Parts: sequence; structure tokens; C-alpha cells
Amino acid sequence: MTFKGNYGESVKGNFRIIDSIGIPHPYCIGPRHVAYASDHCMGMLGADAIRGAERNGAGCCVRGCNLPYDEHEQALLVECDTWITDEHRKANPELHEYLLKIKDMAEMNGYSGFAFKDNRQGKDNG
Repeated sequence: MTFKGNYGESVKGNFRIIDSIGIPHPYCIGPRHVAYASDHCMGMLGADAIRGAERNGAGCCVRGCNLPYDEHEQALLVECDTWITDEHRKANPELHEYLLKIKDMAEMNGYSGFAFKDNRQGKDNG
């Protein structure tokens, strides 16, 4: 698992953190980043190499992206075995309670929010 922290499951087990995900998308490394890491960072392509490459004109290689590396944030990916809202678009109380319980730990670990993965596979609401 690539995320930081142990977030457990919701009370009924319908919601759990399964990973982290880049928002608005993962930062995309390109050949200029690799070259910079090779020439200046003993081949280590870490955050320092990415920032250094950016100072030398490299950027995220996702088409149309102008965000620097440090503005590509991470969110926690919540796997959902049931609906996150009801038919009136009101939040599922179990999910609401779970997110409130883990919010402080998520922020402390540097996450910007939550993304949701539908895992219902034909399951009912509830």
C-alpha cells in the first residue's frame, strides 16, 4: 500500500481507504526530468530532482497542465461497498462518520481530501 497512516474501516465495514491518488492527476515525469536526475542527482529521480528539473524548464508532461510539482496533491482513495448518498443526495451517515473520524489523520499525513471508488458490484443501498 502506498498511503500513509492506518485508517481502518467504517463502523459497518462499507468504507475503507485502499490507496492514495494524485489530484487533479498524477504528476507526469518526462525525459527532461530523467536527464536532470541523471546529471545532477546521481540518477535518483525524487522530489529534489523533479523540482530541480522544473527550475530548468521541465514541467508536468500531462498535456495542458501548467501546475508545478508541489501543486499536484494527493487524496485518499475510499473504496465504497454501498452508496455514498441516498436518493435525496444526502450523505450516507456511515461514510460521513468515517470521514470525520479519519479527517485529522489524513490532513496530518498531507492529504488534500478524498476520492471514491465504487465497489458495489450490484449491491443494494445499505
